[in-house]
Amino acid sequence: MSKNFCFIFLGLLLINNLHLSVLAETVLQRIARTGELKAAARKDATPFSYIDEKTGQWTGYGVELMRLVQRRLAQELGKPITITFIEATTNNRFQQVEQGQVDLSCNAATITEERLEKVNFSTPYFMTGAQFLTKRENVDKIDINNTLAAVAIAYIPHTTTDSIIRYIYPLANWQAVSDRSEAVAKLQRGEVNAVVSDGILLLGEIVKQGHDPRQFVLLPRQPITTELYGCILPKNDPEWKKFVDTVVGSNDNQKLREQWFNLEESSFPYRILNQP
Repeated sequence: MSKNFCFIFLGLLLINNLHLSVLAETVLQRIARTGELKAAARKDATPFSYIDEKTGQWTGYGVELMRLVQRRLAQELGKPITITFIEATTNNRFQQVEQGQVDLSCNAATITEERLEKVNFSTPYFMTGAQFLTKRENVDKIDINNTLAAVAIAYIPHTTTDSIIRYIYPLANWQAVSDRSEAVAKLQRGEVNAVVSDGILLLGEIVKQGHDPRQFVLLPRQPITTELYGCILPKNDPEWKKFVDTVVGSNDNQKLREQWFNLEESSFPYRILNQP
C-alpha cells in the first residue's frame, strides 16, 4: 500500500509541477514552443475587425496589425508562426485575454484605468473620440454649441459615450439602441436626427451597410472625448508588451494605418484626432 501511495504521490507531484511550469510560461515562450499566435477578432468592430463578405475572411486594420505581429514573431524567433483567430464579443474580449484564451486583441478597445486593473494594453495604436453622425441635410439641426433640446439622438448604453455625452446634453431626446448597426439604420430611416459613438466606428458602420460616407457628417470635426485604442494584453508579461509595443510603433504599422484611413484613397477616410 505504501509503495503504491508513493507512486501516486510522485505522479501527482509531476503533474502539478508540469501545470505550474505551463502557467509560468510567458506568451513569447509559449509561441516559441507551439509556433502559434492566438488572436481575437470581432465581427462588429469595422474597420478594425470584421468579416469580408466577398472572401469570408477576417479583415480590418486591427486584424492586419495582428498579422504584422505574427510576421515580426516569425522574424524574431526564426521559425514559421501561424495565427489563429478566435471570435470575440464586446462582452468577453477582456475575459478571453485574462484566461489565456488569446494572446492579444486589437479590436477597438479604449484604454481606461478600470480596465488596466484586469488586463494590460499596448501603446495606443489609434486615437478617436465621441462624435455625432448625422445626414448631411440635417447638419443645421445638430448645434453642438447649444443644448440639443428635443433632438432625437441614438446612443449605446453602458459605454464611455453614454456616461459623458448624455451628461453634457441632458435635454436631448436620447434613444437607447443595442449597437451601431441598429443606430445607423434608425438614422437612415429618419427615426433619429443623429447617432453618437466613437467617430471611426460610426464611419465603419455606414461603410459596412453600403452607404456613401459623403452623405453623412461627423460632428464636431475634433471629437468631444479622446479615446485611445490599445491592443488588449495579459497582465504581468512585460516582455510580451514590449514586443507588441515595438510593432505598434514601427514604420510598417504607420504605413498600414495610412493604407486603411487615408483621406483621399481609403474606404474609411477618417480624420485622425488633431490631424490638420
